Amino acid sequence: MPKGLLRIPLTIQIGVVVALFVAALVALWTTSLWVIEREGRRVSAKGILDRAGESLADRGARVLDQSSFPDSFEYTGPHDWRLLDSKLRYESYLALRPYARVQGGYFLRDASPKFLGTAASPPGPPHKKAKKHAAEPRVQGPPKLESDLVEIHADAAIRRNQVLFVVEVVPDTVPPITVAIRTAPLRVGGRVVAATWTMRRLDDPIFYDRSTRGYRLAAGLALGGIVVALGLLVGLSRTVRNRTLERDRLQAELRRSERLAALGRLLAGVAHEVRNPLAGIRSTVQLWQRGIGPDAESFADLVAEADRLEGIVARLLHFSRADAQDLVPGDLNQVISEVARLARSQAESQAIEVEVDLDPDLPRIPMASPALVQVFRNLTANAVQAMPSGGRLLLRTHINHSQNVIVATVSDTGPGLSAEVLAHLFEPFYTTKAQGTGLGLAIAREILLAHRGELSAGNRVDGSGAVFTVRLPIVPMNQDEELSDGRSGADLGGRRR
Repeated sequence: MPKGLLRIPLTIQIGVVVALFVAALVALWTTSLWVIEREGRRVSAKGILDRAGESLADRGARVLDQSSFPDSFEYTGPHDWRLLDSKLRYESYLALRPYARVQGGYFLRDASPKFLGTAASPPGPPHKKAKKHAAEPRVQGPPKLESDLVEIHADAAIRRNQVLFVVEVVPDTVPPITVAIRTAPLRVGGRVVAATWTMRRLDDPIFYDRSTRGYRLAAGLALGGIVVALGLLVGLSRTVRNRTLERDRLQAELRRSERLAALGRLLAGVAHEVRNPLAGIRSTVQLWQRGIGPDAESFADLVAEADRLEGIVARLLHFSRADAQDLVPGDLNQVISEVARLARSQAESQAIEVEVDLDPDLPRIPMASPALVQVFRNLTANAVQAMPSGGRLLLRTHINHSQNVIVATVSDTGPGLSAEVLAHLFEPFYTTKAQGTGLGLAIAREILLAHRGELSAGNRVDGSGAVFTVRLPIVPMNQDEELSDGRSGADLGGRRR
């Protein structure tokens, strides 16, 4: 496909395709009208020639029967043939007179001359009355151009003993001439003694030429429309592909922008979070400078503040690298089961009942299992902390077929989430805990974004408590991914179904 065609604006390409197909339909419609008109002429010519031929047969049979033809003319001279020709020509004229532009007569295969009684109808409307000797001047046989065709078909009608009707183009004529010819055997006394012939010239050459050109034009326009449509289809496919790539690129840019914005908020909170342990370390060192200490208690404070700084840095690294892990096919039910097992000891110490409701038909999806374990560990830890006096922790998975996603929920029976908390829940460094850093849910959300999933929070509709919902897309996996899954199984940890 020429590249120049693909650079033409889409609206112009569509307009050209529509115009070509409309032109093809118009050409085909016009050509069909020409063909219908031509066929109508042929049908009309056949009816006229049938009636004229039957009239010729009736009149000619009476003349030949009265002349005891052919027995009485077996040894006659030229005068007798001229007399018979004159009688037949008069009858032919009367038979053809009602039909415009028709020629006809009689053909005697074994006589000489072979054509007798040749006459032609008037070119215009027939007269009401015909005088006895009003026949046209004597014509010997059909017109020269059609003579051979008429003789061939008249002879065939006698041999086959049947009526023949043909439409043929006269050879070697410029412009071409098309004629309709009817021949029929003529019986006298139960014997076929001659044949009648009637002929009419048609205007088909013009119509035939037009119809041929029309069909070629319609086919050419239709093929042109198909070619342009194929070019348009190629252009559309490339446009769709480019737009898909552009959409993916924009989505990646949007995610990077969101991460930059989140990192900007992180930097604003880092100053406050890091300042507190640094202030503790500074005060301890100043005490040492004054000669107070160092003792075991001050060393312990110094180590605690350093551990606090290490925790903040570790969480920041988790946040910044949340999408840097390779995704391989894995079993989400196995991740949930492992998280429930890890949460059970802490939950039981607070009289919390841990329940698991897993859909056994979950498909394997691309994931980083350690990262998802971190996500659900954070969610279950928050749920356990929300129920200090006991309660019920439920982990559930199922498939949402309408959205083609796997849904995992972590719900508790704690006090639930207020509207203010829900508004800022996933912002970095936002926390309602006295010892919290406010990075857990932010990191969990970033990990799920790296899995092309999402994390949302809300309150239970069937009682008090909060519910966190994780949605992960179901992505088809090919054989290569399954093989890579087998090779990377040790990296994911845990058991596989």
